[in-house]
Order: sequence, then C-alpha cells, then structure tokens
Amino acid sequence: MIQDSWQAEWIWTARTAIDNNVYVEARKNFAIESAFSQARLRVSANQFYKLYVNGIEIGRGPTPADLSWISYDTYDVSDYLRVGSNSIAVLAYNFGQDMIVTGQLQGPGGMICQIDWYETNAAEDNVLRTIASSSDWKCRRSPRWKPHVSRLHYWGGYREMMDLSQEDGWEQTDYEDDSWPFAVAVAEAEKSDSPWPRLMPREIPFLRETLVSPISVVSSEPFTGEIRSPEAPLSKKQLGLEEFITIDASVPGSIPQITYDFGAEMVGYPELEVFAEEGGVLQLYFGESLEVALMDTYLLRKGENRLSPFGRRAFRYMKVAVMATPVPLEVRSLHVRFVHYPFVDSGSFRCSDDRLNRIWETGRYTTIVNSQNHFEDCPYREGALWVADSVVMAKVVYQTFDDPALVRKSLLQSARIQNDDGSIPGTGPQHNSFLLPDFCAHWLFGVWEYYSYTKDTAFLHEVWPYVNRLVDWFAEQEDESGLFANADREGWWCFIDWSDDIERKDRVTAISCFYYKFLNTSALMAEELGEFQVAAGFREKAITLRSAIRNLLRVPGTTVYADCLTSEGLSTSVTAQTNFAAAWSGIMDEIEVRDFVQNYYLKDRLPRIRGAFFYHIVLETLFRFGFAEAAIAQVRDYWGSMLDRGATTWWETFDPSLPFVTTPSPYLGHTPTYLQDSIPVSLCHGWGASPTYLLSEQLLGVEVSELGSGIVRLQPTVVKGIEWAEGNIPTQLGDIQAEWRIGEDGVIKYEVSLPKEISWTARGVEELTVVTDDARARVTGIITVMEQVDGMI
Repeated sequence: MIQDSWQAEWIWTARTAIDNNVYVEARKNFAIESAFSQARLRVSANQFYKLYVNGIEIGRGPTPADLSWISYDTYDVSDYLRVGSNSIAVLAYNFGQDMIVTGQLQGPGGMICQIDWYETNAAEDNVLRTIASSSDWKCRRSPRWKPHVSRLHYWGGYREMMDLSQEDGWEQTDYEDDSWPFAVAVAEAEKSDSPWPRLMPREIPFLRETLVSPISVVSSEPFTGEIRSPEAPLSKKQLGLEEFITIDASVPGSIPQITYDFGAEMVGYPELEVFAEEGGVLQLYFGESLEVALMDTYLLRKGENRLSPFGRRAFRYMKVAVMATPVPLEVRSLHVRFVHYPFVDSGSFRCSDDRLNRIWETGRYTTIVNSQNHFEDCPYREGALWVADSVVMAKVVYQTFDDPALVRKSLLQSARIQNDDGSIPGTGPQHNSFLLPDFCAHWLFGVWEYYSYTKDTAFLHEVWPYVNRLVDWFAEQEDESGLFANADREGWWCFIDWSDDIERKDRVTAISCFYYKFLNTSALMAEELGEFQVAAGFREKAITLRSAIRNLLRVPGTTVYADCLTSEGLSTSVTAQTNFAAAWSGIMDEIEVRDFVQNYYLKDRLPRIRGAFFYHIVLETLFRFGFAEAAIAQVRDYWGSMLDRGATTWWETFDPSLPFVTTPSPYLGHTPTYLQDSIPVSLCHGWGASPTYLLSEQLLGVEVSELGSGIVRLQPTVVKGIEWAEGNIPTQLGDIQAEWRIGEDGVIKYEVSLPKEISWTARGVEELTVVTDDARARVTGIITVMEQVDGMI
C-alpha cells in the first residue's frame, strides 16, 4: 500500500503574492522507467485547481475549507500514466486580498501535488517512486486570463476575460517548457508555521457531473447582425441532427445574441465549441432570472475554440452574445456540466393534490442544487456554508436520500472555525466575523438531529469539545435572571428571520427561547455520552431560564411574548416569529400554543412572515400541535404562490402580497435590502425547502428522525381535500414505502413496507396487521382521523 507521507511543498509563481485574481499554470515532466501496478496522485490548492495528467483532464477541486483545515483530493492515475515520458499539469487559482462580504476565499496563493507509484525492475521489486511539487517544477502566471477585470459582486469573485489565442498546449506531455520560470516554494506540507498547517483527505465523494442542454430559446436578437438555427442545441442530440448555430456579427456595431432557458437552476460549468474562421469576441451572460449579467468574455482565436469558464456559474438563463466576427462563426456545441453532491437513491412523494407534488419536488431539487462540496445557502450570490440553511437541508436529506455524509461534513466544518470565545460563526467554511447568536443554537440542533438519525458515536465524540466551549459561551451571555442579554451588540447580527418587523434590542426573546432549547438539547447529548451530572446541570439551568422568559418577556395578561426587553421595559412589538420561537422551543405549554395560533396567528393579528427560512419552525409547530390543516394551507399558499410566479427553485424571501407580476429583485420589495443594487437577490435558497421533508414526514406519515436507533414513526396525517398519498423514503437499511387512500366507503387504508430490521411505532392507525418475510415487513391498518385543533377536520 502506498504510504501517506508528504514530500511535496506548496508552490506558486513568483511576484504575485499580493496580486488579486491570479491564474497559475504549473507542470512537471517525468519518466517512468519500468512497469508499475498502482499510481496515486494527491493535489490541493488555495483556492481552486484543475488537474491534467498527460494532457487529459482528471478533475477539479478542492472542497472549500478553512486555511487551517485545507482539503486535498486523491486520484488513482494508474490508467493515465505509461512507461516512458509523462507529465502533470495543474491550473490553479487564487482570489487574492480583495474584500468579500462573507469573508471567504482568503489566504495566499498556493498549490501542492504529489504522485506516488510502485515501480518494478529487475534489481529490486516494488520500489516506491515519488514526484512532488517543489521549486524544480515550472510555473507561470497564465497568459490566457486578463487580470484586470471587474468583480461579479461583493460576495464572489471576478469576471473572466480569456484570450484564447494564448492557448499553447501547455497541458500536453510533449510541450516544451524550457522558457518557463521555476516555481517558488512557499511552504512545506503540514508545518505549523504554514498558511495551511493541515492537509485533510477529502471527506465526501467527488461531485456528480451531468451534461445538460437548454430547453428553450427565450429570445434570438440579431441586433443588425444575423442568427441562424438558434434552437440547434435544444434538439440535435434527440433528433440526430448536425445543425449548428451560425452567428454573423460582421456588420460594424452589431451584437447578435441568443438567450437560453435551462428550465431550472444550473450549477456548474458552461461548455461551448465554437468555430471562428477569422476570430471575434463571444460573451456569456448569466442570471437566475432574465436580469442576466455579463460574466465571461472570450477573445476567439482563428479556427476551433473550446470555451468554459474556470469559475463555477449558477444560473437558469444564459445569453450568448457575439461581436466583431469578420465572417460568421458556428457554435457547434452548447451545454452545461451540471455538478452537485452524488446522492444515489432519491425518495418520492405524490398525493392527490398536484400543487403539493410540485412543491415537494421543487424543494428536493433546490436541496440538490445547493448540495455541493458543503451545503450552500445559495449557489449564485455566495455559495457559503450558512449554519441555519444547512440544518433545514439536512432534514430534507434525511427524508429524501439515504446518504447523510454531506450533513456530517458541513456540521464539522462549522465546528472547525469555532471562535476563541466558543461561539460558532454563522457562515463558513472559512473563519469570519459573522456572528449570529441564534445560529449558534441552530448548529447544535443540527448536530443532535444528525446524531439521532445516524447514531454516529465517533461524530458525537469529535464534536463534544466544541459543544462544551459553545455552552460556556452561552453562559457568559446571561444576565442576572439567566436571559440571553445584549443580543444586539455591535458586530453581531441578531437574525431570527430576515424581517424588519422584529424588534431586536438587548434581551431578545427569541434568542433566549433558542437558548432554552439549546440547554435541553445539550443535556440529551451529555446523557448519550454518559455525563449525567453535566446533563442534570443543563436541565436545571433550563428550568430557571424558562421561568425567567415566562415571567419577564410575556405581555401581561396574555399568552404571547414581546420581541424584547430593554432597560426601558418590555417592547410593544409582538411578532409571529418571536411567539413561534417560544412555542417551538417549549417555552409555551400546549394550551398557550393553541391560544396563540388560533387567536393571533390564524386571525392575521401579527405581521406576515415573508422569509422562507423561518417557516420551517412555523410548520413544525403547526403539525406538532394539531394544526395540520393550517400547515398544509400555508404550504399551498406561500410556496404555491412562488410556483404560480414561475419559481423552479425556492426563493430566499417572498412576499405574496406584492403585485403578481413581481419576482424577487433588488428593485422590488421582497427583501429588506431591496433597492440596494449591490446585493444580488437569491432565487435558489435551500433554507426554503422545509415542505419537502414535512410532506413526507407528516402527510405521508413516515418520520425517520430517530433512524439511528432503528426506529421510525408511522403517523399519517389526513387533511381535508387530500384523497390519497404515497411515497418512498430511502434509508441505509433499505427503502420504506408507504401509502394511504380514502375508499369509496370513507375508510382510510394505510400500508407500509419496510425492512424488517427497522422497528416502528404507529399512532392514529388501528386494526394493524403485520406480515413479514425474510427481508421486509408489511404493515397495514385503518387510519382514524383525529379531530384537529383548528376544527377543519
């Protein structure tokens, strides 16, 4: 077996240490003298690389990480090497030192690469040979990308301007690199004084790549030029045609352009093959809506051109614009290399209400699109690892897929950037200054939910020291009564929900509510680890905190809570978010929850919630306390209204009360930041996917949150207007298939087939029968429809 030691050094090109937007090309020629059995290559970069072996593209990476926890990728390159001359070529990119709002893409430029193989010869068997990056590699700043280009926006990188006439075959084995400068060794591998003191093997599989073609032409505008066959990329594969797009921009000033619709959000790398007999310029514009923006400019060389941005793009619409073509050019191929986490088995959900079916599927797809090398809040604006977004998408994964590895990695990456004071940054994966006190609690909720689903004891032990430091941080924020105090201090973002309706001053009620749930959840973790005295201390503190919240933060004479408490007294602001936080966290008792929902929330006495994220707390509470009819109505209204306006992935925020023609935009009032055109609005946000897991869990009636203990809960919810529901939940033990239907006689029959290794409990199902065979159990029964609190059933 090839050993894991690193001989390679981190290298970069000279005189670029303080430069922004640097593309570096590094290469090494080497010889293999005799036959070999296995060859393994390890590679990483800050921040991104594309790897070639003997001129063949092998892969790209690494997974984004904090500089102290840098990730490397491993490739088996046995089939790409040969006895004789070989080459390794790495294209690497570093963003530089410019400002990014979320504090990502930081640190100096560097790449590291090492290839190891066993070589067999007559003198000695199985000799380990190594080629490792060092100052004897050749390395240059790429001449293809122009460095002085504008930013895409303040959350991301730069536009790309690429001169294809500068392509010289540098990736190929027979390329002559004698004129290239030598690389500069910038750090040794795994040294404490390095910018990258650790090198961690990749924790998840490589992303899946799928070639996707556009589904329609939105517009084809010659703008004094000429366009022929703009629809060619849509159909030629299906029909076996060889028709190409022809674009003529030879008339001075003409800019013919075609806008394509891919039908839904794409995340990945557009790829075009263009034949330009006399050159010209081609530009690519992208947008999640038809507000497309210029991102990539290609100066075409004469003849064949292969175009693809190095940086990842996220979009639904792509516009191709051409200018200055002395003779017409041909676009011979156009598609996108769509990338996402390689979930294998996907669940399903269907019911008699097709609107709910579309909502379930849209949430599933939104989660897939945002499942990259870590959970991303949104792939276009920032692609960052936001804690709360990850927790919601994790719940979708549990109910929809059978692979929680991405959940584990995302939670650990958040832990690894823990602040010195014990708090957890609200976003990552690189350390930054974004501190959201409620997200510190949401991270712990996500940790416990992952453990409950997997019983991954190694994970629990690994994360427990981080939890203890976070517990101490929360304790330091208490006032004399135990409430979380000064939540609005400078440098913090007291989030709760993306809304201007909530008053957030000093002792913010929702934060203390989440702290209460945090303490009880920490107690569960401590008990699981056998630390019963510690758990008892957490529970005792939680009891004291609950009493303080109920005595100090409740509006006198009511069952509802004010948004906050300051030295001037109780806030006059009462919002749905604050009170659902109190209900969801266990501050309210059952009677109080019902009073709040019936007499405040359902009677529209409070400002309407417009953020898709917070609705997961709302919906979970409504289902838990018997308001299933109201929950389903909320799903159909809020998410269904997005579908009515053309959503194919869930929007970051949405205000259904705005005119029907509006969709989220910097110029329309869906977000608190509208009319700030420097802030891109996200039309693909994973934190809004909660209906997907809740429809499977509640309406279908299969809850797998405690699958780690080998238990599922069967509790179907029948609501007015739904005549049947069916679906499949994949698990690592096998699929769970369930369905219920209302017969002509009004009897509701329920049937579940599940692996016999899984234990189950059933509520609301009578006349149960169980039939088992060697592998599976079939459970059947009659659903008894319990009267709902809201009186709608």
